[in-house]
Amino acid sequence: MFDWNDLRYFLATARHESTLKASAALGVNQTTVARRIKALETALGVALFRRQQSGYRITEEGRAVLDLATAAEKAADALEHKIRSRQRNVSGTVRVTGTEYMARALLAPAASLLRTRHSGINAEIIVSDRRLDLAAGEADIALRAGGANEQPDIVRRRMPDTLWAIYASRAFLHDFGMPESEADIARYPVIVGEGIVAAAPPIAYLESKAGPGRIAFRSNSLPGLVAAAESGLGLAALPAIAAAGTPELLRCDALPSFPAQLWICWHESRRDDPLIRLVSGVLSEVVMARAGMLRGKMAASPTS
Repeated sequence: MFDWNDLRYFLATARHESTLKASAALGVNQTTVARRIKALETALGVALFRRQQSGYRITEEGRAVLDLATAAEKAADALEHKIRSRQRNVSGTVRVTGTEYMARALLAPAASLLRTRHSGINAEIIVSDRRLDLAAGEADIALRAGGANEQPDIVRRRMPDTLWAIYASRAFLHDFGMPESEADIARYPVIVGEGIVAAAPPIAYLESKAGPGRIAFRSNSLPGLVAAAESGLGLAALPAIAAAGTPELLRCDALPSFPAQLWICWHESRRDDPLIRLVSGVLSEVVMARAGMLRGKMAASPTS
């Protein structure tokens, strides 16, 4: 059985009579085009082109394949047009939830991209550190770190992992020095959580390593932890996405980091809802484009 994707390379070469021109049209290198055509010929058991110095000349067998491949291309284009037409007709409001930093870095850009592509869809962003109940309708879609303890009626789409690490301000590290090992944490002032925030494993880890009397500040919100770290109050365990836009904060590379799974979630009852599928798809696109930011690196922007 041949690979349907190889037909793209065959069609481009047949139209341009050159693998070089076909590669330029497809945005790949010439070697890839030649290799995919050879694979198609091997799978079909026929020579599709005569290789000449002046270019690729299609054979009689190739012409027969060309007619069928052209028809398949038209059918695929018609299918894509039909799907896109249906998507353009989708409208409604979707409530999407995540933490404040997810909202700022991921949900808001996704809502903007969604509005550009689908003016009939309105995304409402619900900022909360609490896991809203999707089954009870508190939100339609959730972007969640962790997610392993979701209920069985929750549909989840895995995204690139996010990362937590230990950060401190430049001024703080100038005064105290950069920690060089896990054991060093005990001699530094640390910033820890309160309430729900305190249960986050990286924050709980930092508190467990703090020396006696070294807890300098507590906060029940991530923005509070970030602000305290920026102010030079101590070491803080923060998600990289929160620290990425703060040049004052530096990562303590000698200390442990904490990868965490990231999921887009919605309720099973909305599995086939075209509105949910479309919005989750755009959100997924934005998250994938900003995967570097999730790990503390610069991010690309999705195309509109």
